[in-house]
Amino acid sequence: MLAIVAFSCDKDNDTNPTAEKTIYGQSIPMGNGIARSWVTLDAAGNPTAVGVHLSKEALNDLPEHSMDMPDMDDPMMGMVYYEIDLPAEAKAKTPYNHIGVDWNPMGHPPGFYQLPHFDAHFYMITPAQQQQIGDELSDTKILAAPAAKYLPADYIDAQVNVPLMGKHWFDKFSPELNGQKFTQTFIYGSYNSEIAFLEPMFTQEYLLSRPNDTFPIKQPADFQRKGLYYPTTYSIRYDSKTEMYIISLNDMQLK
Repeated sequence: MLAIVAFSCDKDNDTNPTAEKTIYGQSIPMGNGIARSWVTLDAAGNPTAVGVHLSKEALNDLPEHSMDMPDMDDPMMGMVYYEIDLPAEAKAKTPYNHIGVDWNPMGHPPGFYQLPHFDAHFYMITPAQQQQIGDELSDTKILAAPAAKYLPADYIDAQVNVPLMGKHWFDKFSPELNGQKFTQTFIYGSYNSEIAFLEPMFTQEYLLSRPNDTFPIKQPADFQRKGLYYPTTYSIRYDSKTEMYIISLNDMQLK
């Protein structure tokens, strides 16, 4: 059964007079800790990065699901969904509305993703719009692909169409699609012919290794929504000073 966890907004704005500042958005309970959204703005007030912090304790006492006694009626294999609203400053100049962090204790199909892992969806649609997304039989809009120019050239449709999320597009050169073990990857998502989310996805094992990694985001030839800031890199890292795991979209450019 899918569990949904969402709480009201808790703002904690950084008012230090620096050239760049980080504005914090919603903070929600996760595990024994918290998950908190944020956006970083440059001196002109334009976004340079958007992301989510997971405290070290957030990875403790997460819901578990037994591999020995799987729930055959649960197509998401025990996934728990944490919904985190973004600061207004992020919504104003980026396409992102909220972040959905999925904890998948058993992983999920396709088979190479059946390891305990997290999905961090940066949604370009509202929670209400997300709730309207059905399965392939009830909602044909989930099958409608965007024009090719709105997706990176290396991304393919593997027919992974998930209710409440959308169609998932995979980089054909991702290691896990080429016989290697899944550690982390980056997915594009769509619904009704429009890009609906960007998604860093990473295993629990990889996150617990306390990485400090930044990767390029493969870019489409064009963008459906103009006049907004889009990321060109993403990071998955651990900050030992704050004891926070940081998942972020960075190096934003105006499109």
